[in-house]
Amino acid sequence: MSDSNAISDSRQRLLDMAQALFHERGYRAVTMQDIANELGIRQASLYYHVPQGKEQLFVEVATRGFEQHRLGLRAALDQAAPTLEAQLTAAARWFASQPAMNLLGMMHADMPALSDENHRLLNRLAAACLFEPVSAAFEAAVDRNEIRPMQPDLMAGAFLALMDGIAYSSDHQPGTPPRQVMAEAIISILLDGLRPRLQAGV
Repeated sequence: MSDSNAISDSRQRLLDMAQALFHERGYRAVTMQDIANELGIRQASLYYHVPQGKEQLFVEVATRGFEQHRLGLRAALDQAAPTLEAQLTAAARWFASQPAMNLLGMMHADMPALSDENHRLLNRLAAACLFEPVSAAFEAAVDRNEIRPMQPDLMAGAFLALMDGIAYSSDHQPGTPPRQVMAEAIISILLDGLRPRLQAGV
């Protein structure tokens, strides 16, 4: 194995471990020493990969995660039929196939602890990689007269929050239905509402 590959593998291990710890404990609670201990290396060795420390590492981990979601979500939506139900179901299947995002925790607890520059950067990435593709699906449904006019960004935010909540429930509440089953129930409620459906001729 070449030195460049060894460095690449080491960096991959670092990003994977940091992602797991940040997700489990939150940005503020994780230290560089925690990450070094989990990797079985000296803390000083981490700064070879991230000279600026924990914040740089968190931003790299978050950026990588957002980009993975952008590519996966875009592919899922592109392959789905052009109906809102098909689009939302495809998006839900993508999220169900991935580790939980903990997006709300990231937005409200982790990102405010960063510098203003990095906070703005990750907000822009979250919007571009997650909110905008889902918002476009709602906007297209309005244009097709498939649903009544509404604010696509508001609906995208609600949908993503619901997907985040489903993932949390699945991870922390034993006995809950599979994530995809819960997601499809939520999509049905979004599209059809909770009121009983009138029977024909009634």
